[in-house]
Formats: sequence, C-alpha cells, structure tokens
Amino acid sequence: MAAISVANGWQHILAEAIAEAAALPEQWCFEIVKAETVGGALNLSATYVSGDVPLDDHLPPERKLPHPWRSEMRIREAARTKSLATCECCGHEGRLVGAGEGARVRCVQHVYVVDAMEWSGNPVGFLFDSADEAMAHFLADYRKGLDTMPELQAAQVQEDDDDTRH
Repeated sequence: MAAISVANGWQHILAEAIAEAAALPEQWCFEIVKAETVGGALNLSATYVSGDVPLDDHLPPERKLPHPWRSEMRIREAARTKSLATCECCGHEGRLVGAGEGARVRCVQHVYVVDAMEWSGNPVGFLFDSADEAMAHFLADYRKGLDTMPELQAAQVQEDDDDTRH
C-alpha cells in the first residue's frame, strides 16, 4: 500500500475509506493511492483492475453487476461528504471556509489555520510550547491589571448599591 498522508482531523475518514476498500473483492486489486484537498474537501483516488466486468450503467440498479469503478465513486463521495463537515485540523465538526484554492474545512477553534498539514497542532499557538508557558507570559504582561480587577469590581458593586438606594 502506498503511503498516504492527510491532516490529523481527516485521518479517521481515510482509515474508513481504506477499510471499505479492503472489503472489496480481492481480484479487483483495489487500492486507495492518493489523497488531496480539492475545493476544501478530501479527494481520494484509487487503482483497480476491472478485468472484463462490464460497466452496465444502462441496466436497472437491481440487475447491475458489482464494479470497481462504482465502488471507487461511492468511497470517494462518502469521504468527500464527511470531509466537508469535519475540521481538517482536529476532526471536530467544521464548515467550509473560503472558496477556490483557499477553501478549507475548519471548526471555530481552527478557523485561523491556513495549512492543516503544516500546522503544528499546538493549541496555544506557535510562540509557546505549552499552555503553562503561555499563561506565564500573559501574567508577566497583565498581572497588575488582574490584581486591580477585584478592586474595580468592588467599586462597581458599591456604585450600583448607591444608585439603587436613591
């Protein structure tokens, strides 16, 4: 099997597609060989051997023979549909953001991420290695402001009490 890489959030979609492909008849030699993002959605490509199985699209559905091409189309469409509702970064529910080549599927938390494959996965951003380090930096900048907050809140409560008495 070829090495296929997708962003973290879509790995489960790719795994489901590969599992479905593995369940197809062995003589088809069906293999998913490529995954890419097209229009913000996951687009899978496969190779297979159809032999002399005719593509009998002219027949009614109940008389059609199983065919690898139809299986590929079914697997591709299922993956595409799931990817359009799944954040490429984390796998949570997402929506399509942007259009054309810049289209991508993101949740609210990752809407700022442009390239999910290059994204580090660091939930606190690129500047800090951990949430503790980010908090320490924040406190260094804003500690005085946080210390005065209780005083301001107490003054506001006192002012509100004075206003209601009059």
